[in-house]
Amino acid sequence: MSPSVNGYRFGIATASLGFHAEHTLERKFAAIQQAGFQYAGLGFENYVDWVRQHHPDLPASTCPEAWCEGGEPDPADDGLWTALYDSAKAVKELAAAHGLTIVALQPLNQFDGWPEGHPRREWSRRKAERWLPLCSLLGIEMLQVGSNDKPDASTDLDVYAGDMRWIAELGAKQSSPVKIAYECWCFAHHVNTWELTWDIIQRADHPNLGLCLDVAHFPLSPSYGWDPVTGKGFTDEQFDALLGRLRAVPADKIVYLELSDMVVPDPPLYAGSVFDHWAANNKAPRDGDRFIWTICGRPVPLVGRNAGTLAVGEAVSQGARVVEALRAILSTGFKGTCLFEFFEAEVMALPDVDVPARYATASAQSLAELVPACFT
Repeated sequence: MSPSVNGYRFGIATASLGFHAEHTLERKFAAIQQAGFQYAGLGFENYVDWVRQHHPDLPASTCPEAWCEGGEPDPADDGLWTALYDSAKAVKELAAAHGLTIVALQPLNQFDGWPEGHPRREWSRRKAERWLPLCSLLGIEMLQVGSNDKPDASTDLDVYAGDMRWIAELGAKQSSPVKIAYECWCFAHHVNTWELTWDIIQRADHPNLGLCLDVAHFPLSPSYGWDPVTGKGFTDEQFDALLGRLRAVPADKIVYLELSDMVVPDPPLYAGSVFDHWAANNKAPRDGDRFIWTICGRPVPLVGRNAGTLAVGEAVSQGARVVEALRAILSTGFKGTCLFEFFEAEVMALPDVDVPARYATASAQSLAELVPACFT
């Protein structure tokens, strides 16, 4: 397996290689390297955890509890941000020692779409002003922005477009320019399809802004995907129409791709699904049934659940129809970075030190099937 094929660069998101404290950044980088990859997407929470492990005396974040995710520092936490900036060289060297280049930082969340006068609007811009210099210090060329999933975000797409234009310009002005990759989150209340993020990108009209397309969010798109509670939706006709829309996107407006599959909600959530136990016994960090399904039911493409160790039917393990979706995207002429980003919370939260290696190996197995099917 080659880490690059015909102009495509393949890697793995560190966020997908385990949620437990045992799944350290060192173990994740080692797993990515041993699986034959040379590129990584760095999870911001993974980076913060790594810095705190090496600087245990750092103060706690003062970020408001309702706004804080993954222990992130408040924009006003000068000491924490100084530590994050000062540690960038060391984590770059750690990646390089494992033969890796970090190509993306992910995800800058809850940035876009706050209405004028909302208390989070200016705060979120200050947050972005902290993240982008960090990207430059890490030598990272792409910042993923996930669509705001909060109910009190605006419904006016022009508000989102203004925010995305602003951050695209800020990214372009960095000492090492950072491309902004805007991703829809299917569990968001308002901007929950890639078609809406594409609309916003066109309205923003900035050369430093484009799409992050995650093929696993297509099957749960609220306007045409499955409803995880009823299991209805995502018909062949809807899927074919989706492929047609993907083929029409200009290749130069796709920043990078994320690769994972989706378990078909059959049986659906709360009606005997394989994730009912998790849903009943865990508090999801985000709202909604779609989030539960996306954090539990996104296996490695073509490999199956639990990194291929569970026997499931083909339809269940390949709900995203990844090969067909990828062929449609690649027909645009896109050539660039493709990161495996999959989530199976039930397994990834366990204190099993083999989780990073098992999932990285499964990604290599997946790529070995995807390359002849899509990339050659």
